[in-house]
Amino acid sequence: MAEQPRPSRVEKVLVIGAGVSGLTTALELARVKDPASGKPRYTVQVVAERPADKTVSVIAGALWEFPPAVCGQHGNQLSIMRSKRWSVESYKEFQKLAQERGNGVHMAPTNFYFGIKIEDDWLEHTKMRELKKLSEDEEIQGFRRMTEEDLKKVPASFGVKDGYQLLVPAVDTPIYTRWLRDQVKKHSNVTITYGKRITDRLVPQSAKIRADWGVDAIVNCTGMGAAELAGASMVPLRGALVRVPVSRWPNRPKTAYAISKTAHQQDMVFIVPRETHLILGGLVEPSEYDTHIGKEYPPIQEMFARNKRFAPELLKDVNLDDDDVDVIAGLRPYRVENVCVEKEYGFNIVHNYGHGGSGFSLSYGCAREAIGLLESMEGPSFRVVDLRPAAVHQHPDTYAELQTPDFTTAQLDGHEVAVEQPVYH
Repeated sequence: MAEQPRPSRVEKVLVIGAGVSGLTTALELARVKDPASGKPRYTVQVVAERPADKTVSVIAGALWEFPPAVCGQHGNQLSIMRSKRWSVESYKEFQKLAQERGNGVHMAPTNFYFGIKIEDDWLEHTKMRELKKLSEDEEIQGFRRMTEEDLKKVPASFGVKDGYQLLVPAVDTPIYTRWLRDQVKKHSNVTITYGKRITDRLVPQSAKIRADWGVDAIVNCTGMGAAELAGASMVPLRGALVRVPVSRWPNRPKTAYAISKTAHQQDMVFIVPRETHLILGGLVEPSEYDTHIGKEYPPIQEMFARNKRFAPELLKDVNLDDDDVDVIAGLRPYRVENVCVEKEYGFNIVHNYGHGGSGFSLSYGCAREAIGLLESMEGPSFRVVDLRPAAVHQHPDTYAELQTPDFTTAQLDGHEVAVEQPVYH
């Protein structure tokens, strides 16, 4: 695994993957300016087997959520802490985009319901208090704890005991992914190549890939493909959405609804208005790879019936077998350990994958941290003194009490690389 000599400055980057994570990373890279010349800092190549509109990104529910998220919840506290900051950064970007037209983003008042009292669940109580504080600090908008009267509007059969409302980004994924692709293409320092698949582990062939593509560094945004390229412990979380054209309603629905925590995870309700469709969801099936499921699939029928029971007035004239109602399915790329925004120590590779059901919610925050990791690669010896996550440095107050591993350096094939020294507590 001997590496080639590294450049003292990373200027040419290969992004692998053209889903929301890959294209957002490419767009953020393309926007970086050299402080001295004012010209683009990076030349970016995107390579992907499939174009954006053929990836799982267009099938995502794409309703912003603050971690820990329902679809792909991690127990790793460092991952959750980092993810919270990534999600807030993404919220702010989507909030700006919602003020423009044609990108498929709008801000939706969203009711999050719970089958428990929030104070009785430490994790959910902590999350709610943080959301309230973020709203008070105007980093997000619209936090409001639900009243008893609000909760009585939910059919009693759902056993809802608590809830709150937020104003959050809702993304019409087919429209947004086309917009994102077009934004990337507008930059003269970016090229996109479809129909090519990079296979096998990246590390042993990183020097060859960099030479073949003429780049200084690689960013891996392959989602489920990271199982092959990075040897990651990836689990597909199969999900599905029922889509109903909003033209059915004289006045387009504006409020989104989600039952986020019940005694049984498959009892979830997920109703989100978009520009073109009202989407209904709530399906999470780990380790199921087949996406060829449709209206005849019993869990889809149960999911639709559950949403209709939740909102009988809204959906009274909608039936699953209607000709204009369709079903789409995809695989959320969940990594067992945590969301991976990390660099491969000793090699010019940065990873950005494993977002589970939170790809849109984390997209801009993860892309910007990936760029920070690229910048930390510079230097003729690749000597890295402090390899803690970039977020630790960018937001020191948030991570003041965090204990992180120590690192040192060692020689590998004549190159100085980072070696982690674990700290046990």
